[in-house]
Amino acid sequence: MPRITVLDELTANQIAAGEVVERPASVVKELLENALDAGATVITVELTGGGLDKITVTDNGCGMDEIDARLAFQRYATSKIRTAADLEQVLTLGFRGEALASIAAVSDVLLKTRPAGREAGMMLEVRGGEEIAAAPVALAPGTSVTVRELFYNTPARRKHMKSAATEGGLAADMAGRLAMARPGVSILFRHNGREIFRTPGTGKLPEALAAVLGINLVREMVAVAGGDGAIEVSGMAGLPSLHRSSRRHITVFVNGRFIRSPLVTLAVQDAYHTLLPSGRYPVAVISLTVDPELVDVNVHPAKLEVRFARERELAALVTRAVREALRGAVLIPGAVGRGFTAAERPGAPPGEEESRPYLPPRTPAHEQLRLPLTAGAAAPLPPPAAERVAASPPAGPEAAAEAGADYAAGRRDFPELRVLAWLAPTYILAAGAGGLYIVDQHAAHERIFYERILHRADGREMTAQMLVQPQLLQLSLREAELLSAHGDLFRSLGFVLEHLSAGAVLLRGLPLDFPDPQSYFRDVLAYLAAPGRAPARRDLLHHLAAEAACRAAVKSGAPQSVQAMAALLEQLAGAESPYTCPHGRPTVIHISRHELAHRFKRT
Repeated sequence: MPRITVLDELTANQIAAGEVVERPASVVKELLENALDAGATVITVELTGGGLDKITVTDNGCGMDEIDARLAFQRYATSKIRTAADLEQVLTLGFRGEALASIAAVSDVLLKTRPAGREAGMMLEVRGGEEIAAAPVALAPGTSVTVRELFYNTPARRKHMKSAATEGGLAADMAGRLAMARPGVSILFRHNGREIFRTPGTGKLPEALAAVLGINLVREMVAVAGGDGAIEVSGMAGLPSLHRSSRRHITVFVNGRFIRSPLVTLAVQDAYHTLLPSGRYPVAVISLTVDPELVDVNVHPAKLEVRFARERELAALVTRAVREALRGAVLIPGAVGRGFTAAERPGAPPGEEESRPYLPPRTPAHEQLRLPLTAGAAAPLPPPAAERVAASPPAGPEAAAEAGADYAAGRRDFPELRVLAWLAPTYILAAGAGGLYIVDQHAAHERIFYERILHRADGREMTAQMLVQPQLLQLSLREAELLSAHGDLFRSLGFVLEHLSAGAVLLRGLPLDFPDPQSYFRDVLAYLAAPGRAPARRDLLHHLAAEAACRAAVKSGAPQSVQAMAALLEQLAGAESPYTCPHGRPTVIHISRHELAHRFKRT
C-alpha cells in the first residue's frame, strides 16, 4: 500500500477550487456575495470572453485594509463567523473563507480595496495561489476584484468549458438571481462591453424582476405573501398563462441567499395543480425569510443547498401563499393583469362608478353544479328560474357591502358573460367585460364535474352507487397485492368489493358519477402500481376526478342550445377555479375590444 502523504498547499487549493469554482458563473457568484456581505449598494460586474478571459466585480462596500486584504486569500479565513456556534445563526452569504483562495489557485487575481476613511487603498496580485505584487493604489472606497485567465493552470477543467456565449449566459443568470434576491442593491452586468441588465436598487422586487426578466414577463406575475411568523413567504408568481418546459424558472431564496430546493420547487408546483398542462412548469420567484436556527446553510461547498428544520410546515406555507395569490388574480388568457369594472359590463347603466368591480354570483360552486354529468348526455338544460334567482346575490346595500367584503378578501374576478353563439366543434362565443370571450365547452364542463366530485369527497368517504349487476374482475398477482395492501383506501373512495378466491373480485359498487366500473377500478390499481407512487388519497382522488370529468363532460362536436350554454357559463362562474380544466388547459380566452379594433385597422 502506498505511503500516506500530506498534499502541498497548491494542490490542496486546486482541489478546493474544484468544489467551489466550477465555471465563470461560480466566480461571479462568490465575488457578488462578498460584495453584498460588504454592504455594497452599487455593484458592477463585467465579463470578457464568457468570464474565462476576465471577470471584474466592483463595489462600493466597506473595503479592507492591507492586513485583511492578505488574510482574505487564506483558506478558512473569514470575517463572517468566529466559532462553530456561529453556524447556527448565519445571516451572511459567505462564511467559509474559501472563495478568494480557491479562485486565486486557478487564475490571476488582482484585488484593489480601500476602506472608508483611508487616504489610499491597497493593490494585491495573486497568481496560482502565490502573491506576486503589492502596492498602494488610489481608488474610491470599496473593492474591485479582477480575475484573469481562469483555469490557466488546470487545462483539463478549462477544455470542458462551453462557448464564451454559453458561459457568459450562465454567469448572467447567476448575477440576475442575486440581483432579484437583493432588490435594494443596484447591480449592473456587462458582457464584452454590452449591458445585459441593470437593476435600479429601489428595494422593489417587481422593478428588479423587470430589469432582469423583462417587463412583459413581470406583467404576467402576481405578488405572493404569507407566513406564520417564524417563516415568511414573499415574491412573485407567474399566472398560468406563463409557463415553461422545465422547473429551472422557479427561483428560490432563503434569507437573501439563492438556493436549489426540490422541496420548495415542488411546493410551488402544487399551488398550480390543475392550472397547468402536463409537462409544463410555472415561473416564480419565491423569497423565504426563516429564523436562522431553522435552516442549516452549511451542507454544500458552494452553499447552493440548505436543510430546513420544519420541512412540512414550510412547504405548506409556500403552497398556500402562491395559491392565494393566484386565487385573487384574473387567470383568463388575454385578460392578464386587469380587473373588470362595472362600466365595462354589457348593459351597465351609464354613470355607474367605474372603479367598482363586477362580482360573480356568490353561491358556492358545489351548489351551482346542475348540469347533467353523465357520459354522452344530451345538451344540458339551464336551472329553473327560481333556482337561478336564488343563485344570484340579493340586491340592496347590505348585499353590496357583503359582496365588497368578499371581494376585498381576495375573491377572484370572473366576468359576467352573455352567450352569442356556438362555434363548431366545441366553442361558446360570449360577450363580456372588455370584449369577446371564447369558452371551450368540454374544458368548462370538465372543471364543473371535477369540482363536484372533489366537494362530495372533501374530508369524507365517497358515496358509493351500487351496481344493478355486479361485475367479476380477474386480477393479476401484482394487482391482488395492491388491492390487499390498500383496501381501506379503496373503501374510502367508494368502491364496494367482495373478494373471491384465486384473485377474483366482485365489484358491487363504485363512486357516484363514475360511469365505467371496470375502467375506474383498474385506473386506481394502475395509479398505485406506478414506480415511486405514494398512495396518498388526495392525489389519487384528484387523478380519478380529472379522468372522470374528461370522460363524462360534454364532448367536442356536440352542439348546444343558447339556454344550455348560458347554464354552463353560469355554473363555470361559480367554480372555485374556473379558468382551467383539471388538466391545466384554459377554459376561456379573451379577445379585447382594443385588439379587435386593431385587427380591423380602427386604431
